[in-house]
Amino acid sequence: MRPAAHHTALAAAIRSLASEKSPGCLLDAQGTFLFVNEAWERHAAENGGGPGCFGEALIGTRWLDHIHGDEVRQRYAALLQRALDASVPRPRTVTQVSECNTPSIAALLSTRLDAVLEGGEAVGVRVVHALVRERPIGEVYEVVYRPLAAYRDAEGRLTQCSCCRRLRDPGAPEQWDLVLEGLARPAPAAQALCGYCAELHVGGGAA
Repeated sequence: MRPAAHHTALAAAIRSLASEKSPGCLLDAQGTFLFVNEAWERHAAENGGGPGCFGEALIGTRWLDHIHGDEVRQRYAALLQRALDASVPRPRTVTQVSECNTPSIAALLSTRLDAVLEGGEAVGVRVVHALVRERPIGEVYEVVYRPLAAYRDAEGRLTQCSCCRRLRDPGAPEQWDLVLEGLARPAPAAQALCGYCAELHVGGGAA
């Protein structure tokens, strides 16, 4: 492949994302951030994102390096590979549904991944996040008001679902609770996936 052609395909994807109203980014075929759009920056600012959530910190870093928890990272690595593989024999969109919950709002998001092609070869992936619906958090989950200390295991660690943000109850490992304190004042926690999100959301998208 001629480098100029490669750059032309990626430049076209950047122009497309720049006009996109939903948060979006462009990754190269190795999963490195090449571009994030204005909607991404705005969403990060409006939702209290730290410095590492903005383009200045992301560009040139690997997408998967920003995903915490081995299980979660492996699933997203598989998702990225599915998007790259979906270019053969004809381009197909890979979609995934996930959650973005706050103390007051339960948001359902759809992520669309499209391979960027040049000469039939995937040279990158265009990623766009779109809001599907928002509902009051209490209509989706039973909000629990127990202290965070009740969710620490014998070693003092919290385990949180990286998708819905519920906490695992160490006394009943199959139970995950939406703890208000954990949403309002996030504490360091090991990232995993609850059974619900593992089955219905993360890694469960269709091509």
